[in-house]
Amino acid sequence: MKPIYLSIQQQETGENIRRLLKTNGYTVKDVQEVMGFENPQAVYKWLSGKSLPSLENLLILSKLLNIGIENILVIDEDINILRDINTQWMLNRINDVLVLQNGIRNYRIR
Repeated sequence: MKPIYLSIQQQETGENIRRLLKTNGYTVKDVQEVMGFENPQAVYKWLSGKSLPSLENLLILSKLLNIGIENILVIDEDINILRDINTQWMLNRINDVLVLQNGIRNYRIR
């Protein structure tokens, strides 16, 4: 059997954590408090991709977000999937703006 080599993408993982926190309505201050950190620097380092959460902190994040650790980390093969999610999110936001500006109902950008 061939060995499997995977690489955790720090920058993309930080962007994913930022997106997950925003989607779930959490702020950096919320995460700081849940983690018991005196200051938010560690959380900002995760979000900027300068560092990754420890395994213990990943477990806490997964409980906070109610998802598995594998849905927090971005592994090299997951980058295209994450880009697709971000593209769809942007299309949905554009659609929301069109609906608000034009009063268009049930209009969807494909």
